[in-house]
Amino acid sequence: MKLICDGLDLSDAVLKVSKALSVKSANPVLEGIKITAKADRLTLLATDTELTIEKTIKADVLMEGETVVVGKYFVDFAKKLEKEQVELCRLYDGGLQIKYSDSESELQVFPADNFPKIEKEEDGAFFEISAQDFKKVVERTVFACSTDDSRPILKGVLFEISNNELTSVALDGFRMAVCKKKVNASKDMKVVIPARALNEIMRLLDKEEDTLKIILQKNTLLVEVENTVLFSRLIEGEFVKYNHIIPQSFENTVTVNKQALLNSIERASIVVRTDRYNVVKFDIKEEGMTISSKSEVGNVNENVPVNITGKDISIAFNGKYLADYLKITEEEFIILNLNSPIDPCIITSVGSDGFLYLLLPVRING
Repeated sequence: MKLICDGLDLSDAVLKVSKALSVKSANPVLEGIKITAKADRLTLLATDTELTIEKTIKADVLMEGETVVVGKYFVDFAKKLEKEQVELCRLYDGGLQIKYSDSESELQVFPADNFPKIEKEEDGAFFEISAQDFKKVVERTVFACSTDDSRPILKGVLFEISNNELTSVALDGFRMAVCKKKVNASKDMKVVIPARALNEIMRLLDKEEDTLKIILQKNTLLVEVENTVLFSRLIEGEFVKYNHIIPQSFENTVTVNKQALLNSIERASIVVRTDRYNVVKFDIKEEGMTISSKSEVGNVNENVPVNITGKDISIAFNGKYLADYLKITEEEFIILNLNSPIDPCIITSVGSDGFLYLLLPVRING
């Protein structure tokens, strides 16, 4: 194998595929990046068997072939070659020779035959969504995914499509985010996509006007963006019946300016940020709403202008969880829908934007 390519293209490709490199794998070849030179293309591929990323760039291929180079060193090396023309050559009796300027180096390689075979099939069920809408869907849900390995199904986002409407849902046992968007789907479907895969797809998107086609086959997701192909295993299992935990009626509604509420919560959270539950209390009465927090560090009491319907109620939330929602909703005013100090709070925006957030309160004394 022998080829010449642009250093900046190579660096960009190596950095993209490196997101799928395995770390401390029992199979050392998974810590490598597979390099394939064919026709006028150089293809780089990395996988940890759960996530796979493949990137193709232009190259002057002098001799076709393939090899697997040690990933972490190749990544660091490629970063330093962005301003160079780079020649890669697989030596018959050694590693991968890298020539640049008047210099040359060599990196260890693995046999390409030992690298897992990646099947690329593009004839499965699919849905299409604008890149802009996809970003909104992911931003509004993935933050609520669980990071706990004890319930793997909650480490992903449910994508449920019916009649060309996508409902995406993420929850971690304390909160739940639901977002709806119109899509073009080949059929109704229901899958759970790992949060990690969704975040990596987001990083691939540059042009918001593009349409994204996501192909689903067996237990695998495939998406291609500008000569980069991402494969991911879907999470198997039964997702939580989310509709059953959303209250259908409310005794209290509080309409409040999003930014004013966020500013107050962030100030109140300062004195309780070492507390596990980051407890911020809301006293809601006819004359207004008071936000407070208290710890050994100090206390905060603030009045926030609101429009209230219903009866008086005192309720507490994890300040971080509430702030997470407020930072990503785009509307100027939001509505807190409440029933009691122990029932879930449903938060929506004034003006329907297909985004709903459920937050469980923190129990307080007095």
